[in-house]
Amino acid sequence: MKLKKFKYKKVKSTNDTAIKLIKSKNFKSGIVISETQSKGKGRYGRNWISYKGNLFATIFHEFNLSNLSISRITKINCLLVKKLLLRYTKKKITFKKPNDLLIEKKKNQWNSSRNNIIFK
Repeated sequence: MKLKKFKYKKVKSTNDTAIKLIKSKNFKSGIVISETQSKGKGRYGRNWISYKGNLFATIFHEFNLSNLSISRITKINCLLVKKLLLRYTKKKITFKKPNDLLIEKKKNQWNSSRNNIIFK
């Protein structure tokens, strides 16, 4: 699958930007990438500290939810991010429930899965 890239210098939140693209522009899939974000979000809507130089991205894709639970979607998201990261590093990456990826047994400062289900 090839994703359309939406690149920005600065956004409030890559997640909010993706939601706007889905709702207003009717995009079905894509990746929002920003150099910085000022109001990132973690789990349960908590603030996410966004340090300059880190990766700020949200990937979105339309799919059929009829046979997928939120926990299954979360696991799939983590495994896809792991697969992507393994293209760029040889370090050992493991999955830890509910949504953490550990690089060489260390938790990283990221939110590997923030699930939003948008109904039009």
